[in-house]
Amino acid sequence: MDIIKVIQETATWIEKVNNDFNTNLFRSAELSPNYYYYQIPDGEKLSAVNRIVSARAALLVESGVELIPVSELHNYGRIMIFDPDSTTTDGAPEAESACYIDIGDSPPWDTWLAVGAQLNGIKFYKPQHDINAAYLIAWVPKSHYFYANDAVEVSCIGNLAWASNEFIRDKYDPIKELFCKPVIVKPDGELFCSEKTSRILNVVQQELERNSKSY
Repeated sequence: MDIIKVIQETATWIEKVNNDFNTNLFRSAELSPNYYYYQIPDGEKLSAVNRIVSARAALLVESGVELIPVSELHNYGRIMIFDPDSTTTDGAPEAESACYIDIGDSPPWDTWLAVGAQLNGIKFYKPQHDINAAYLIAWVPKSHYFYANDAVEVSCIGNLAWASNEFIRDKYDPIKELFCKPVIVKPDGELFCSEKTSRILNVVQQELERNSKSY
């Protein structure tokens, strides 16, 4: 996989196409996997992520949107890692992040990039430093650093974390800066309204129920 291009596409999608969190919580119908990540069987998770990556790329080509240059990506976001094998569904990260993180502790599907096995497959990390193959790798737009970080801090089992660039191979220097915890600044304006995000979340959940299928 071309992880650099996937990051470009994801950042561009969030910034130029689905850029209003209050529309669908970064969970667009066009990219919907039909289930929350924790509900997808382990053997189907990679396929689900790949379908989103492919659909997003095709929609961007169709729209003619120009991708954000690699050299500018650091101005738009950072990378988060989620361990799906450690999920409690207690709702704490969801509440603290104003629904940026869902009930199963997963980032929104419009931000999904890859799974750990894919990064290991392209030798993204130096020898002896591969990550857990099951990890979900996701983009976090700058607008949501504060909310994503709240989810990281409230998670009682540490299944959410900002990515580290300590062992990334030199080949990927152009994106190393994305794999680190950003400076967290509380938003100047009002925090997202929990009542409004709850209403939108209900719409998303209803859409999932209508579109659900058996894996």
